[in-house]
Amino acid sequence: YSLHMGATAVRFNPSRAADLQNLIARLAPALENSNTISKQNRRGLAEIRRLAEAALAAPTSVARDEKVLSLLEVTLAIDNLDRPTIPRHFDGFMTPVALLQFHRPIGIGEKPAANLQPGPSPDLSRHDPEPSTFWRRPARIADENLAIGFDRPALPDFTNTVCHYAAPKESSGMNPGFEVDCGGARVKWKFGEVSSEPLAARIFWALGFHADPTDFVDGLKIAYDRRIFTQFNSRRPVSTKFTALWVIPVGSMNLQRFHDPFACVKSAELRNGARWSGAELKQHLLQGTNFLPEVEAQIDHLVMVPANVQVKEARGKSIGPWDYGQLDHADLRELRGAGLLAAWLGFFDTRFDNTKLRLAGPKSNPRLEHYFSDLGGGLGRTTGLISWHGEDVNAFPWTFTAPPLDQGKGHLARPLRIVGYTPVVRTAAFAAMTIDDARWMARLIGQLTESQITAALVASGYDAPTVSLYTRKLISRRDRMMKDLRVEP
Repeated sequence: YSLHMGATAVRFNPSRAADLQNLIARLAPALENSNTISKQNRRGLAEIRRLAEAALAAPTSVARDEKVLSLLEVTLAIDNLDRPTIPRHFDGFMTPVALLQFHRPIGIGEKPAANLQPGPSPDLSRHDPEPSTFWRRPARIADENLAIGFDRPALPDFTNTVCHYAAPKESSGMNPGFEVDCGGARVKWKFGEVSSEPLAARIFWALGFHADPTDFVDGLKIAYDRRIFTQFNSRRPVSTKFTALWVIPVGSMNLQRFHDPFACVKSAELRNGARWSGAELKQHLLQGTNFLPEVEAQIDHLVMVPANVQVKEARGKSIGPWDYGQLDHADLRELRGAGLLAAWLGFFDTRFDNTKLRLAGPKSNPRLEHYFSDLGGGLGRTTGLISWHGEDVNAFPWTFTAPPLDQGKGHLARPLRIVGYTPVVRTAAFAAMTIDDARWMARLIGQLTESQITAALVASGYDAPTVSLYTRKLISRRDRMMKDLRVEP
């Protein structure tokens, strides 16, 4: 394995004590000069050092292997921070390889999951996975309050709060946003996927996964700050260069499109009680590309269009993304089963950078938790080569499974058939899903009540007709799924 620290990399074999000792020694100067690295890197490197020391001091080989596995999870999460979401360079010779990426199967696995708990039943679909940092069995799914969710006593209330701009969004996400301070809480705002993400996050959480508490909010208020507009498109570029014969430039492509920040302003509230629309604010505030200070002085606060929000203090400290195909992730029942859950919800944006490995618990002995940190991209068109789009109730299909294909008496050639759903990238754990993994997840999905689904949709900001249609479609998709998978209670 390689741990990248800026321009240098440390290669190590985690099974060798000498390599772990060398790793600890190499980490010391990096942590001493931690002002030159990001908070995430500093946090991750400190955790690697702690885990390496714990592995060396472990009393048994089992305890040592547990620490080493956690160390490798952190190592890969750090390296994933600098991993491009799309290749930085594409040449004509790479076309056959690129075409393979359009093959994104789901549910073609035959090998049983590697982490099943023992039990008396010969039916492997009835075995939970071993306890993990990805999933825990919910106490009683049907009792979860999906109007609020995430074990909270109440929804965050920003009605009477004027928030203050804190920082731009600098990740590679396609939708704009920023961070604000709201009454002492740091809150992440995102303009896009404002309803599908709160819905999916509630469902994933209710079924036992770590998901960031995400809520729909309309009309959030923010004190005027010029940076809202000047830093609005600060997201990391998602681009690639095209060449022929590796050296001849052909062109480039940037998938990160420009968003007009004034389009996200519902109104500007002036100190004299007057009100401007976002378009009027743009007209009054700018002279060419210059801001007019005398106009800025008149603005008290802005009221923003609907967004989804995440209170950052409600989750652990992030290290970096985890990938569905790294380490043993594709062998885990809970991640395989997540493929069926994603297909039911039409959640297609399974890129590695939509996940987070986080540290939770006491600082002296934290625990790792794998989060689904961005569950936007769903409840719409769920298949195609490049034609996905979420939050489109009319494009959301009524079914996503098909009956098994019989091959002779008593034999099913394809017992699991997912149709009308394709993730945007090859997702190893979803591809490895077997019929047993799918049936295990189907029983969890089946415990959600219709009233819970409706409550989650209402909390996610959908209007009454849309809530009604989405509810009927999700129930239809689930009923057909149970029949096609031949799931028994």
